[in-house]
Amino acid sequence: MNYILLIPPISGAIIGWITNYVAIKLLFRPHRPVHILGLKIQGVIPKRRKEIARSIARAIEKDLLSSEDLANALGGLDWEKEIEKVVEEAVEHKFSGRVHRLPVVSLLSDNIKSQIKFIITKEILRQVDRNKGAFASKLKDRVDIKEMLVSRIDKLDLKRFEGLLTEFIARELKHLEILGGVMGFLIGVAQSAFTYFLG
Repeated sequence: MNYILLIPPISGAIIGWITNYVAIKLLFRPHRPVHILGLKIQGVIPKRRKEIARSIARAIEKDLLSSEDLANALGGLDWEKEIEKVVEEAVEHKFSGRVHRLPVVSLLSDNIKSQIKFIITKEILRQVDRNKGAFASKLKDRVDIKEMLVSRIDKLDLKRFEGLLTEFIARELKHLEILGGVMGFLIGVAQSAFTYFLG
């Protein structure tokens, strides 16, 4: 067996893998622009960070969570029990404090006091329920999920940003590295076969 024929496939696989590995790294590096021989070199992802942030935010808002979705979710929540508990505690606190010390209130029976607290609580709950839809509508108008995400992503440190992206696409990047090796190997095999049959 002519072992020299193994050199092209093996070297092709190594070169293919290294080439793709370096190409993937160059997507992220250098983080800052570097001038070499009059050329400005910077990683594609750091250079187009704002565009990428907008694309990610747009995809999330479109397919996962929009301001309208958030407003609809809040509008559909049953807040009554939680709000009733908070309101009852607040009213009870007021009645057991300064209000209880008022001469007129001190003359009232416990039953009447309970009725007053019940009426106040129910009225507050009624107002909250009535305005829940308006609150959700205002939330939809004022909260811009996309811009909020763009702002958060844009404030990330470049290394953290790189880490998040590679975390999401780590498997795909690894496949690209392997694919480079496989393609290099196949080209090497073709080269060896060509040499063998012509030799």
